[in-house]
Amino acid sequence: MILGFLESRKAPRRANEQLLKLYWNRAAVKRELRDLRRERYELLDKLKEQESAIARAREQLEGLERLLINPLSAANAMVYFQLRYLWNTAAERLDQFAYDLELQREKRERALLRDAALAKRGRRLDAIAAKLAELEHRRAGFADEKHRLEQRLERSNFLLRLVRGPRLKRRIAQLEKGRAVFSDRIDELKDLAVKIESEPLPELEGLSVESRRLINVATIAFAQHLFVHFAEHDLAKLAKACTEQPVGEIKFGDRAACDRMVERIRERMVALKRANIADAVRRRTELLMPTVRYRNDTESVPLTECFEEIPIIDAEASRRPRDASLRVNVLIDDYWELVTVLR
Repeated sequence: MILGFLESRKAPRRANEQLLKLYWNRAAVKRELRDLRRERYELLDKLKEQESAIARAREQLEGLERLLINPLSAANAMVYFQLRYLWNTAAERLDQFAYDLELQREKRERALLRDAALAKRGRRLDAIAAKLAELEHRRAGFADEKHRLEQRLERSNFLLRLVRGPRLKRRIAQLEKGRAVFSDRIDELKDLAVKIESEPLPELEGLSVESRRLINVATIAFAQHLFVHFAEHDLAKLAKACTEQPVGEIKFGDRAACDRMVERIRERMVALKRANIADAVRRRTELLMPTVRYRNDTESVPLTECFEEIPIIDAEASRRPRDASLRVNVLIDDYWELVTVLR
């Protein structure tokens, strides 16, 4: 009867537990269904975006085909895409320049950090070596004194050993205890020296503000140099316009004018490959460094008003002498996608 009564008490409890499990399983299924529905909507949105991108690309292709049917429009389109190529090439050169300079500064700062850590480690090891030498000298003194007293005790006759023996033995025990203390301290210092020598060298967590400022100013100087290089016949400004307007909205003239423009672009692109850019950028960077200002001590990007115009240096011989400077701010106008490569 008792067992039957207990079983009757357990039956409703098991039923309640099963109901709770069903409830929680139902809630989990609803959560999964909600997540799947959200994922479905996200995939539908991406599909719509992709379809819109395909439609835009198709429209651009059809528009380009219409342009190429007309010889004059085709000539203008040729100039347009040549200028886009000029812009992309200059932007790639600028990005690579900033990246290479960053690697150089990282290598330099890492070497400085390593040298400083090794110098600090050397000073610590030198201090330990000096302390070890002192302790070993004192331990040797204790050992010599203990040996001398032991020999003295050995050579003593019965009467002297009876009178002086206890005092000499106490002194010998003290000397042995002191020598043991020195030995323990020497072992500790040796272990500490091994630990210091095995310490990993610190890793460079990031470039300093000084390095990032140098990289940014040099990159801005390179952007200015590129603008000056392509300033003749307004190639730089035309290239920027081609990044802001679609093909067909910019006209460069008749067929002959377009042919001349293509030849000028080709000449300046070839000249860029042959030019000694490093020297010109170095000189321009040295010219800009004293004039740049920053919003605060932690900022690495200079204030835009520091670059209201582009001074012409002697190394940029392609400019006419009367052109003392160019009223162009490469930082505000984001020439060659400059803003994206600043550190």
